[in-house]
Amino acid sequence: MPPPGSQTWQNDSRSPFLFMENNLGVPEKELRQSYLFAVPIFTATRKAPGLHTLENPSNHTMSSVIQDLIDSSAVLIFMNPAHQTALNARKQLIERNLINVGQELKFTAALLSSRHCCKQGELWYHRRWLLRRIHPIPSLPQGSIADVAPDSPNFYLPPNDLSVEIHLVTRACELYPRNYFGWTHRTICIQSALVPGVHSTTSDVFTEILPKEIISIMQWIESHVSDYSAVHHLKTLAHLIEDSENTFLPDNLLPVIRHALTLVRAFPEHETLWQYLRVFWDEGDDAAAFVASFVLPLQSTRMANQENESFRSMQHACHFLEWRNQRLK
Repeated sequence: MPPPGSQTWQNDSRSPFLFMENNLGVPEKELRQSYLFAVPIFTATRKAPGLHTLENPSNHTMSSVIQDLIDSSAVLIFMNPAHQTALNARKQLIERNLINVGQELKFTAALLSSRHCCKQGELWYHRRWLLRRIHPIPSLPQGSIADVAPDSPNFYLPPNDLSVEIHLVTRACELYPRNYFGWTHRTICIQSALVPGVHSTTSDVFTEILPKEIISIMQWIESHVSDYSAVHHLKTLAHLIEDSENTFLPDNLLPVIRHALTLVRAFPEHETLWQYLRVFWDEGDDAAAFVASFVLPLQSTRMANQENESFRSMQHACHFLEWRNQRLK
């Protein structure tokens, strides 16, 4: 629905759409009407004779049918980003070179800049399918089983393209907090930039990507203290470091441990931060001092009001001590 005060742009030549600073605004009412208009067109074009067998459409009629399929599927996906039939129809057109894969990548980037779309896992997978076609692993031919493995790094992402994906995910996670599918995409993209066989784990690329990403996620967690998906992503990065043969990389985890201790002290009411601490917990002098000076006093606190933040902090401290005791056995 048009927002209050929208009269200033409703008389624009693009009305009812709004285009400002490279951002497109589509009123929900018009989008729903467009969806209802596009559904029968999409259904009819998919049943058009010869559509699925024609390799190079040359006649005007078939070209018009294909364009209708492209346009109607775009509307369906805009309204419903999880529309598998529409996404699959576009995949088939891409495979026949009837949709440019680079343009489709831009189309998905535009969709994923919307809060309505960026929370849909199907759309993120569609983007990875595109990346797989643009950046295939040399030893992994197209059409292999990896094409249907949504959570596997089945493509190699060069550093410049990795930066594009990271920026896209960052914006999506700002739009939709704790965006599990966005963070999953980021994890897979990081893994795809470190694909074994393309370069060794001792290369400069490997030692540059992971430390930079770790610092970036630490900064993210500072301002998004409830984002458990970001913590899970950081845990995956830690596993990549542990599995590497590079002797320099493990040192990058030391600031993470201190960072987790600092954040728990500052925001003990957030369970996500206690989970963050567990992931990187390491018994030592700093850990012992933290337990003695902060966790034990917090655990012994008794609160009458079970709804306030102090009570939740006390609960988290108790659960943490139980976890640590089990770990020490």
